[in-house]
Amino acid sequence: MKRKTTLKLAAALIATTMIATPFAATYASPGEREHKGEYMRGEHGEHGEHGEHGKYGKGGMFHGEGRARAVPLTIDEARTLVDAMLLKMGEANLKTGDAKASEQAGKIDVVLLNASGDVVEVLKFDEKTGRMDRGTRHDLRKLIGKPNKDKSARFDRKFTADQMTLLANAMVIRFGNGELKLGDITETPRGTYTATVTNQAGDIVREMELSSVTGRPIS
Repeated sequence: MKRKTTLKLAAALIATTMIATPFAATYASPGEREHKGEYMRGEHGEHGEHGEHGKYGKGGMFHGEGRARAVPLTIDEARTLVDAMLLKMGEANLKTGDAKASEQAGKIDVVLLNASGDVVEVLKFDEKTGRMDRGTRHDLRKLIGKPNKDKSARFDRKFTADQMTLLANAMVIRFGNGELKLGDITETPRGTYTATVTNQAGDIVREMELSSVTGRPIS
């Protein structure tokens, strides 16, 4: 078999595996896959695991990952990303605090609080890329600690309609490059959710079905 054909087959297999596993590695929680999850993967440069040629890179569901956003990340969007991250992690001892423009130009600070309301970390996002800074990701990994070895528990939960809206919105923010937004999201008779993704004018550009157990696309 020629090398090109082999590489194409390997790429197809990897993509299929990533779809079958909980919403692509980019949306696996830090507690899954040794904390290299949704907000920590695909952020290691343009050609990272989910960079230019990753699942949501060139030819993927969204094409914004690995390059500057068309529209800078907003403070509210940064907060939404953190809210969704904590929800996916199932971290009852952490919650989102204030979000504001950082003293560092082009950055957004989102405060992470413990259950008592004490500041435990300030998560810093880059407005241009919409991604968490590398140093912040490193500090967050240390804060979270080792993942729960009983990973089967992640399939025992079921997200509510409001939680599904949050997760879907975060996904569009994360990979929509600032050009897309979440449209309608509705529950189906079989307990999944269908969500539409629109352009800024409201025209539908994508439709996807999401699992209420994983919060990730299933088709």
